[in-house]
Amino acid sequence: MEAHTPAATQGRRSSARFGAPSALRLIALSTCILAIFAGSPLLATEKTPARSVQDSDHDGLSDALESSLLARFSPAFMISSTDCSIMPAQFVAEMSKPTVRADDGTVYGQAFPRKDHPDQVELHYYHLWRSDCGQLGHALDAEHVAALIQLHGDANAAKALYWYAAAHEDTICDASQVAQAETLAAEDRGPAVWISNGKHGSFFSRDLCATGCGGDRCQQMQPLIVSEIVNVGEPAAPMQGIAWLLSPEWPLQQKLRRSDFTDPRLARADRSPKTDIVWANPSKRPAQAAILGVNAGLGGTATGAEAADTALATAQTDTSSALGSAKQHAAKALDQSSSNVWKALRRSAEKTGGLLAPKKTQP
Repeated sequence: MEAHTPAATQGRRSSARFGAPSALRLIALSTCILAIFAGSPLLATEKTPARSVQDSDHDGLSDALESSLLARFSPAFMISSTDCSIMPAQFVAEMSKPTVRADDGTVYGQAFPRKDHPDQVELHYYHLWRSDCGQLGHALDAEHVAALIQLHGDANAAKALYWYAAAHEDTICDASQVAQAETLAAEDRGPAVWISNGKHGSFFSRDLCATGCGGDRCQQMQPLIVSEIVNVGEPAAPMQGIAWLLSPEWPLQQKLRRSDFTDPRLARADRSPKTDIVWANPSKRPAQAAILGVNAGLGGTATGAEAADTALATAQTDTSSALGSAKQHAAKALDQSSSNVWKALRRSAEKTGGLLAPKKTQP
């Protein structure tokens, strides 16, 4: 039987007196610690609601992903210092009729998933101008460059597969080109793109400017300082409050609605050497040569290009030699016959309602 000495009894009383408050303080401290860390990601559970992903144009790609891709693969545009339309323009967003706010180097972008290819994205870069002030000029001008991107899971791992440069699409003088990204050294970034003076066709080589019938020249070129890349969204869901996206004043909406990377074009690029830029529409080359009346020069080049699908071989140390002496003869013929040819085309255009101008699209 335990003996209860006065000292032992006093010790038990002291323990009882101080033990309970100490335990309460410990519980209170633990509660505070749990409360502090309750919102920490370290203690987050699967029931924590996920942050919503913004997809303003409802195409299945987040706004953040589209912006990242458009910025990373933006082409290095070259423009003429003497272009009478100065540089690509910014348009007033709220106006349904395209109205220039400033000729300030704005580029408009679009990003959308490639149909039936869930890990591929098509990027369009539109350089929009106050006017086409070259031969057979007109108010407003819409040209663009496009890329086909393989995501590989995220934007940081994305690689460009192909590039497309539009030059006078949907006209007899269509000189658009397509190339594998490797050909242009543009798998991880945008390629260099030359924009012709006044006509604004896009070309992957300065030398290609003079090979079409659109009156293109790439002279006195300088880098375009892009002020901003504005994501336009999709035709059915414009972004940034843009009201002019589907305006019939220019042929922009069909460019927004279609892919530039059709299976036949990609097959043509794939079967060509990796050093070659190919014509997007080679069947138009003979007609273009006939329009200019330079069959001995451009005509010979066009016929050969149609057979091989090749616009330019980039492997040459001096790329101008890729087109050979035929291209040099063509350039001379262009200068000599340009005035008469364009006068004839203008007369024809007035009779037919516009031979070279794309038809305006009804909304």
